[in-house]
Amino acid sequence: MNPSEQDARQAIIEAAKALLDEAADIGKITVRQIAQRAGVGTGLINYHFQSKDNLLSIAIGDVMSATIQAFTTADAYSLLEPVARLKEMMKELYTLAGSYDKLIRFILSHEIMDGRMQTPLLLLPLLKEIFGSQKDDLQLRTMALQILYPIQVTALHPDAFHLYSGINLSDPGQRSQFVDVLIDNLTNH
Repeated sequence: MNPSEQDARQAIIEAAKALLDEAADIGKITVRQIAQRAGVGTGLINYHFQSKDNLLSIAIGDVMSATIQAFTTADAYSLLEPVARLKEMMKELYTLAGSYDKLIRFILSHEIMDGRMQTPLLLLPLLKEIFGSQKDDLQLRTMALQILYPIQVTALHPDAFHLYSGINLSDPGQRSQFVDVLIDNLTNH
């Protein structure tokens, strides 16, 4: 991909992210709106992303990655001890996912079905900070999966999880309690 194609692709993603921030109903965002905001033709969106859902899933993935990056690098969170930071990060991601519930289900199902394993890797720096040399790389990678997969499964099937656990994930207090228990169990805190 040449630089101008890369610039157009990035402009499209940035336009989609801006519209996600502004939209009351993401289902009503159109390819035409995204193209207009990015200053490109609608054909470029199909060329680069094949569908609006693919584009929006990439945009949401970028937002979620930025959220994780903020918790692993931002000074504002450095005052929190690492386990508290991990809990707050997971709670923030849950809240963010709730804002995009239909697309999150789309993203997660594709990520799981396609075998993409990038998301757990984003947790490794924080887990290394928590455990230092107590755990090797394989143990930390396994823990990252143990943290993310229950959250992904519950995001895909919140009603089934509610029936199983009695926890209503749309309730912020209950969701927070679930994250606290999950992280405490895995980190032995």
